[in-house]
Amino acid sequence: MDLDKHRNKNGTINGVSALSEFTGLGQGEVQAIFEQVKENNAKLEACQYHEFELHEQGPVVSRWKYRCVHCGGIINGSDYRWHELGRRTPL
Repeated sequence: MDLDKHRNKNGTINGVSALSEFTGLGQGEVQAIFEQVKENNAKLEACQYHEFELHEQGPVVSRWKYRCVHCGGIINGSDYRWHELGRRTPL
């Protein structure tokens, strides 16, 4: 893939255009995914205290999804594990 054809006038890469070509998804679909990610991140950043519960099981534990009962933000199984490790008090 030639990233130069996805350059903006200021030299940065148009991520929507590049990912659309790379994945075969339409630019509208890629933009919708970007918006969902930004919305989810905003929920997680604004939440003062997360309590996650299993939301969706995937083929492997790291692909499971967990939803915060307070903000509704969703994280993957790997992030959940690190979050839970960080909550534990040291021995």
